[in-house]
Amino acid sequence: MLDPYYQVALEQPIKSSPTYQYKLKTPWRLGIFRFQVDYKRYGLTYIDNAMEVSVIQLRHDEFPRYETTGYPYYVNVFVMMGASFLFIVHFAFSDFSKVKGVKA
Repeated sequence: MLDPYYQVALEQPIKSSPTYQYKLKTPWRLGIFRFQVDYKRYGLTYIDNAMEVSVIQLRHDEFPRYETTGYPYYVNVFVMMGASFLFIVHFAFSDFSKVKGVKA
């Protein structure tokens, strides 16, 4: 993909204010993006401003600790631990002398 190029109009939130703004989001890609404002009006001064922003991948410690979409899996782990514990307790304390073919 070649460099994306967007041409948008600046918005003036308050008509009596000399401040113009435009909110945008970077594409969901890693890389270095250059934001450039080249605003020219006939007979007036112009704005020529550029800024480079690097979009990097999050480090391993910047992710949320627990994902909300993983709650069924977290519950599954604890259910399996509980079921394993109950099975071991049942197996350890059950009486096998009444089972056919087992010598006590």
